[in-house]
Amino acid sequence: MDLISVRHCTSQTDANQYALVLTAVGIPSHTAAEDDGVVLYVGVTDAVEAIRQLGAYDEEEARRIRAPSRPKFLVPKPEGPLAFIAVMLFFFAAPEASAWNIDWLARGAAQSGLIMAGEWWRTVTALFLHVDGSHLLGNLGMGVVVGLLVAQLLGSGVAWLAVLVSGILGNALNAAIQLPSHTAIGASTAIFGGIGLLAGFTQVSSAAPWHKGARRWAPVGAGLGLLVLMGTAGERTDIWAHVTGFVTGGLMGLLFGRFGTGLVGRPRVQAASGLAIVAVIGAAWLAAIRA
Repeated sequence: MDLISVRHCTSQTDANQYALVLTAVGIPSHTAAEDDGVVLYVGVTDAVEAIRQLGAYDEEEARRIRAPSRPKFLVPKPEGPLAFIAVMLFFFAAPEASAWNIDWLARGAAQSGLIMAGEWWRTVTALFLHVDGSHLLGNLGMGVVVGLLVAQLLGSGVAWLAVLVSGILGNALNAAIQLPSHTAIGASTAIFGGIGLLAGFTQVSSAAPWHKGARRWAPVGAGLGLLVLMGTAGERTDIWAHVTGFVTGGLMGLLFGRFGTGLVGRPRVQAASGLAIVAVIGAAWLAAIRA
């Protein structure tokens, strides 16, 4: 039988893989070691079909490599939720006790007019103040759950920093669209930012090549469902704060899912993120007290 070379491989393993592809479609082949590698041969009459099948296999492999990878779930550390609870309890107790003779609510609430006038710290400090115990407990419960879910994707340090930043940006955006007299407090802007982070990150990073059309947007749809279900109830609910938190968190999630997955596995990045959280909160409250 006359033979013709259809593929030159650098290793016997690669050659065997290509030979297996041809065997699966009924084309006999054999390999031969040569000075510069391993060559795959088929009969002359099978050459055209063999080249087509091997080309199709190469294209499928290339698509598989390019396909977005599913997120690798990380193990959240307990320090994140415990620190979140401790900080929230402190800033709930301090106003109740008028600690250090500071009017915490007046200095820290997110009043739109003052934020737009330059009091940037209010976008941060308002996240740590609550109206009453039920308001606090609701946000503690949701905050711990959302924080742990985001930490599974981004790692504890990056996750809690991202949730905090989404809340800050959400408060800033809310201030820009509200009347100057509008005032809000509570961690729910950051919590819905965390839900947006989950939706945006999952939509980008776990999309398989065959997930097209409506199915590809299922994570975002689920996030919007939670926003409608949990973010619009109650007469004192600041719906726009929840919406702006979700939007800013969603955009951050898209960016993390597309460009930031390589950072989350680095311990130094996680540690630096934790320090950044302390620095942001401390700087904001220091500015609030001094003002």
